[in-house]
Amino acid sequence: MQTIDALQIMFLVMMLPCLISCMQAKGNVYPLDSKYVKAEELNAKLDKIVQIKPELAEKRIIGFSSAENLPVYALQLGNKNAEKAILVIGQHHGEEVIGVNVSLALAEKLLNNYSQEDKQSHLLENYQVWIIPTLNPEGFRIVSSGIFRTKRKNNRDTNNNHKLDLRTDGVDLNRNYPIFWDMDSETEINSPYYKGSEPASESEIQAIIALAQQENFALAIFLHSSISGAYSEKIYLPARSNDSELFQKTQTLATIYAKEVKKDYLKGTYEVYAGNTSEVGNARNFFFYRMGTPAFLVEIGGQNKRGQSIIHPANAMLEKIVEKNVQAMLKVFEELEKRKKEK
Repeated sequence: MQTIDALQIMFLVMMLPCLISCMQAKGNVYPLDSKYVKAEELNAKLDKIVQIKPELAEKRIIGFSSAENLPVYALQLGNKNAEKAILVIGQHHGEEVIGVNVSLALAEKLLNNYSQEDKQSHLLENYQVWIIPTLNPEGFRIVSSGIFRTKRKNNRDTNNNHKLDLRTDGVDLNRNYPIFWDMDSETEINSPYYKGSEPASESEIQAIIALAQQENFALAIFLHSSISGAYSEKIYLPARSNDSELFQKTQTLATIYAKEVKKDYLKGTYEVYAGNTSEVGNARNFFFYRMGTPAFLVEIGGQNKRGQSIIHPANAMLEKIVEKNVQAMLKVFEELEKRKKEK
C-alpha cells in the first residue's frame, strides 16, 4: 500500500507542471508565453522583418522614452514617394502587449505579400505604412520581462523620490496628447490614468506629434487590450460623434474592421461602440481633430465565459488573435485604396 501511495505521489508531482499549464491556458498566462515578442528581442525582430524586402522597409528610431531614454522604434514600409501614409501603433500601455505582436505580424504580412507582378496595385506602392510596435518601451520592458504584469504607464518618477515605484510612477501616454487635455480630471500622480504635468509632457508623445506633422496620414489605428474586460472586443471612435464626412469615413472603416474579427471566446464579432467616448488627450482624438485623420482604437483581447478578461492568453489563442486582427486591417486597407481610386 505504501508503494502504491508513493507511486501516486510521484505521478502527481510529474504531472503538476502540465496541470498548471492547462489551467493557465484557459486564462491569462504570466510571465508571458513563449510566442510573445519580448523587449530584449524587439530590435533583432525588426531587423529580421526589414530583411524580407530591404528595398521596401526601413527600421527607424523616431524618439526616445522619457525616463530611461529607450529608443521608440518604427518600421517605415512602402514607397517613400507615396503621397499618403498609414499609421499603426501596437502599444501605448505597458500591460497591453498583444498589439505589439499584431503590429509586427502586419509588417511581415505586407512585405511577404508584395510581388513585382502586381506592385502598381499593391498597398506598399500607394502608401507608406508606419508601424510602431510600442510607444511605451519602458512599460513594455517591465511587463514583457516578467517583472510586473500590470505596469500601464511609462517609468517617469512622478513622485520625485528618485526610485521607480512600479505600481504608481509614470504617465498614461494615451492621456498626454495635446487635445482635450484640460478636460481630463485625472491629476492624481498615483492614478494609473495620470495624464502628466502638461500636454505632451512626455517625449514619447512628442515623437508621435512630430511624425504626424511630417507625414500625411490617411488613417491611424491604435491597438489596446482592456485589462478590466469592460471595453473588450470593441472599436472606439473619436469623441463628439458628428455627421461630418471625416467622421462618417472613420466609422465606416471601423465597422469593416469590427465585422472581420470574431470574438475570442463568445459568439459574435467585434462591434463599434455606439456611445460617447472619452474626451481626453488620447491618440484618436489628437489625430482626428488636430490632424484631420480617420482614427480609431481597437480593444483586442476578450472575455471568457466566466467573465474573465484575457489580455495575456497562451500561445495558441495569441496566434489566433494576431491572425484575425491582421486580416481585419488588410480589409480596412483595401477599402482605403478603393476610396482613393474612386476619387
